[in-house]
Amino acid sequence: MKKLILILALLIPSLFFAQIFAQTSKDINIIIQKTIDLSALKKYYNESEIAGETPIIIINDDKIPNNLIVFKFNKRVKIMTPEEMETFKSIYKGSLDSYFVFEVLEFKNDEVIIKATFRKNEKIAIQVNMKKQDNEWLVTQSSAG
Repeated sequence: MKKLILILALLIPSLFFAQIFAQTSKDINIIIQKTIDLSALKKYYNESEIAGETPIIIINDDKIPNNLIVFKFNKRVKIMTPEEMETFKSIYKGSLDSYFVFEVLEFKNDEVIIKATFRKNEKIAIQVNMKKQDNEWLVTQSSAG
């Protein structure tokens, strides 16, 4: 009986969290794409980023799924852990200041609050609120700067 209770205690929460993650990984992909495409951020991208010469990077942590695929300026955005970023710095000779850190991805029902920063030097604070309507994420409020 104790073994059955232990198995259920471990199985039910893991199934619950797996189901939530499976439902939201596509949503996370969409909201991150919408965040890096915010019109409020347009003035902060420099010429080398727009030309695709400088890679745009998202720092991967527990909020970012490993299979995230987003694009900026017709180039795939690189997803890197902080450790991978350090290794990349030793290889890449250009600027690596063009990266996003998503500090908050807070889902509440059909809404999400995002707080992020862009750049290491001269950080640009980003705040975005989105609401899901008819299976589409809409930006309800955003700011960058």
